[in-house]
Amino acid sequence: MSEMDPVIEPRGEERFAEPAPAEPASHAGAGSSPSVGAGFSPSQPPPTPPRKSRAPIFFFGAFSGCLVVVVAVLFLAGLAAAMSDSNEMSFGDDRVAVVPIEGEIVDAREAVDALHKYANNKNVKAIVMRINSPGGAIAPSQEIYEEIRKTRQRSGKPIIASMDSVAASGGFYIAVACDRIVANPGSITGSIGVILQWMNTKDLLAWAKLKPETITSGAMKAAGSPYSDMTDAERAYFQRIVTQLHGQFVKAVAEGRKGKISEAEVGALADGRVFTGEEALTLKLIDELGNLDDAVHRAAQLGGIKGEPTMLYPRRHKGSLLDILSDSGDAESMIERIVSRRLPTFLYRW
Repeated sequence: MSEMDPVIEPRGEERFAEPAPAEPASHAGAGSSPSVGAGFSPSQPPPTPPRKSRAPIFFFGAFSGCLVVVVAVLFLAGLAAAMSDSNEMSFGDDRVAVVPIEGEIVDAREAVDALHKYANNKNVKAIVMRINSPGGAIAPSQEIYEEIRKTRQRSGKPIIASMDSVAASGGFYIAVACDRIVANPGSITGSIGVILQWMNTKDLLAWAKLKPETITSGAMKAAGSPYSDMTDAERAYFQRIVTQLHGQFVKAVAEGRKGKISEAEVGALADGRVFTGEEALTLKLIDELGNLDDAVHRAAQLGGIKGEPTMLYPRRHKGSLLDILSDSGDAESMIERIVSRRLPTFLYRW
């Protein structure tokens, strides 16, 4: 029977016989191994292909996951910053914005930015400067003063000063730029004046057997050095500057309180004295007695808000881990004040 002859199955079906499998080719000679490209014996399994490393896939997945987390954190941080002010996301309400001035005045940027923001906010009809400060550096106090006056002129929105426990010297300087000043009866204000002081460490250095050496380009370059006594010429030099800065303070108060108190009357009170809110009202340094709510209602009235005003008060900033890592904070400032060599600083401070 040939290979193509039909095979009779028991059920009567027929099929063709399959050809026998071909023998694998081999090299001449006994015991030789199969050549490359030749087939393998049915009893010998084909070689297993090497497994590919999954490390690239793992690292790509890990990187993608970290990227998603970072994007989510940045998004949430931006959303939190956008909602940093209470009632910031409410729509359609006419509001009174509050700008706090707290502690020693060392920088004007935050207050100036707040004034810009609220001046451009159509829902904000009036602004209250809530002051609780003994004053501070001269330039920042003057910058906030000028920005309040410019904001009033550009936006037409009334700005009211509300005095907390203390609004003295630089704090009072800021207040007089507003349309009206509201103070508690026991608020401490006034202190119209300039102060310049530093610590003379000459005797301490002598006790420690330390001898500082100073080389200057001019006679007044080292004026105010804590390492030596002040000369008469240096004292006159500093007194001239203090007198000039004091005159700027008196002039600013007179301009801010124009029509209520004259420059001569301000000058008579500008010897550094502080006053209670009750005394300041009698002396025409403020306009009325009241608390923060009274100031807000007065601002709402001047801003044309009907009914109970909605107050927009910024939330107190809480330091984050990023702030700790990126900013030295108050602790370093205090250490610098104590340890480092500080030159005299002119201050509007009580």
